[in-house]
Amino acid sequence: MKRSSYRRPLGFTLVELLVVIAIIGILIALLLPAVQAAREAARRSQCTNNLKQIGLAIHNFHDTYKRFPVATHEPNFMHPEYKDWRDGRERWSFLVAILPYVEQQSMYNEFLSRQLGITRPWHGNMPDGSVNTFTRARLPVYLCPSDPGSQYTHRNDLGPTSYHCNRGDYWLNWDWWECRGFCGRGGRTVLDMASIRDGTSNTAAVSECKIGVQGSLRVTEAFARGVAADPWQAPPPSLCLARVGPNRLYIPPVETGGWQIGWRWADSRTPYTTYFHMLPPNSASCGQTAETMALVSASSYHPGGVNVLFVDGSVRFISETIDAGDPTKSVRDMPDFAGGNPQDYMGPSPYGVWGALGTSRSGETVGAY
Repeated sequence: MKRSSYRRPLGFTLVELLVVIAIIGILIALLLPAVQAAREAARRSQCTNNLKQIGLAIHNFHDTYKRFPVATHEPNFMHPEYKDWRDGRERWSFLVAILPYVEQQSMYNEFLSRQLGITRPWHGNMPDGSVNTFTRARLPVYLCPSDPGSQYTHRNDLGPTSYHCNRGDYWLNWDWWECRGFCGRGGRTVLDMASIRDGTSNTAAVSECKIGVQGSLRVTEAFARGVAADPWQAPPPSLCLARVGPNRLYIPPVETGGWQIGWRWADSRTPYTTYFHMLPPNSASCGQTAETMALVSASSYHPGGVNVLFVDGSVRFISETIDAGDPTKSVRDMPDFAGGNPQDYMGPSPYGVWGALGTSRSGETVGAY
């Protein structure tokens, strides 16, 4: 029998090649979201570890000084002779105070010898014109790897931070004495472990806040300015929500220049290192300006919520859908408010479970969330 002389041509036909390419494309489409999810899980885990390190630092600080660090006017930074905060000493943040406890003792020694009373947290250069390596430092422990803002260049190349201290659920200026939260002003609201009457596992200490994006109008990336909040009337956080337009974009104006959330890790003024428990995570932030009567809300790039460090040292992921009460109310509307100065109120929060987690001495019991 005569054999056929037909031989299959070497290589692929065009149809076969297209099929292979299509299969590879489908596999990539299936694998890419999984890879991205795995990367985000790793970044979120690192963010959690950063907060745990900060929590350990706060506890070690407490062991040393028998109190917690404060949001502003840190007592350790007072002028040794005049016993006040002249020469800009009040503006150094709690993140500066805990440097020795996040394995940055040499940086802290430099701060005491070359920064305190000499430079300011917003100075990118030293008095002699040389680069200020302290204020420009980018410390990985103070930056969430999920936040692209941690890689940006900021005003004067100052080092940013993703982690802010809990100022409570009452809208006040950065240097006011009153505080219902964890971080108050030195010389007035200085808390120790025994002061946390609501329980250390029920009181937030530090949360994530997205590093601001200059030129953005997006909620959580920008700060709505021009909101005239009257502190004596205990303004409601709904004033911030009123500035949110379609597609979660702010109705201008928004803060411009270098006054963006988280742009200065060493500065104690509100937008840079503190936040409030008045609106739920990933909500609006607003005020007269970013540095005056500012209300900053917790936020993050992790889908659905934020990592929060509690006073007991635990870190929990808090959903942006957590009960946050009624944003149109303030402490004046609470049944326990007895009149007088609303800043003296120490009863339950108007802002639901989220507000209760933000208070340290309100006598609230936090349920499931």
